[in-house]
Amino acid sequence: MRSNSVLQLLGERPGIDQAAAWRDAVAPFWDFAIRKEDLAAFQGQSQVRHLGTAILCRASASGLRFEREPALVARMGVDHILAHVRLTGRSRIAIGGRERDCAPGDICLLDLSRPLSAESTDYQAVTVVLPRALFGAHQAALDGLHGSVIRGATPFGRMVNDHLRALSAHATGFSEREAVAAAQATAALLGAAAFGLPEEDRLAQAPVGTPLLLAIRRFIEAELASADLSAETLGRQFGLSRSALYRLFVPLGGVSGYIRQRRLARAYRDLAADGRSARISEVAYRWRFESPAHFAQAFKAAFGCAPRDLRAHQADAAEASGDPARAETWTDFYDWVLKLAA
Repeated sequence: MRSNSVLQLLGERPGIDQAAAWRDAVAPFWDFAIRKEDLAAFQGQSQVRHLGTAILCRASASGLRFEREPALVARMGVDHILAHVRLTGRSRIAIGGRERDCAPGDICLLDLSRPLSAESTDYQAVTVVLPRALFGAHQAALDGLHGSVIRGATPFGRMVNDHLRALSAHATGFSEREAVAAAQATAALLGAAAFGLPEEDRLAQAPVGTPLLLAIRRFIEAELASADLSAETLGRQFGLSRSALYRLFVPLGGVSGYIRQRRLARAYRDLAADGRSARISEVAYRWRFESPAHFAQAFKAAFGCAPRDLRAHQADAAEASGDPARAETWTDFYDWVLKLAA
């Protein structure tokens, strides 16, 4: 439980350094692109608060393009639900060739286990991230909500909008128990909203084979350290042909790509947790990379830093604080998202 831990990015100096800091702040959720001619004026601010069973963010940024690509979906390996209410600014979300506009006051619902892209004007927004298990009886309605929009002009939309704004305004003063209760209330409200959304406000359909895909992903998660984990193993375990298995994993970048990204995520967690006590070669072989050099190359491509740099950062931060209650940084944000649970 990390209730009321806070990460903050201030937008004091527009430009390329601000864009780099913003990339760290959104890395668990998005890759993004800024037009070259807009880079010098880019601004981004973010305050992220851990509520124990939810993550709450209030942010503003200059116009940009977001991507949640299959590789990032696979690397994070989470199926949390994200609700995003626009305070100002507009966005256009694209999923599977279909598009949906999100205007000020609208609430957009996203499934972090699925890819998407979006373009946004300058904006301010409140975002809450909730683990799927928190939705209880409404979980069955979540598979088809990806990209759905609760219109802020409707009576129910205004109520959800008011709730998310109030959550952002008052979370600072929550006790641990109150934070958990607030997260549960938010999940109940959003779950009811998702269950009752009209078809025209839904952008994506539940993927074919969703229950089977979730079962396969859980099996992969349990077997990541096994040298025998492969498409052939999965086919035998679940009685699927190679082509049927590959079709299931197309949205996640393919079977082997998904396994590789999940192994990279586990390696990241090991290096972040163990600091200098973790030998990079041991971590590489533990997660079945063919060599430390191959592992380092893949790790840097996935996370933007070398394994030794992450290990050194974590160790230095721990030494500087002298105790486990050190000030958390944006590097810890990955851990917040990966370990979020009901």
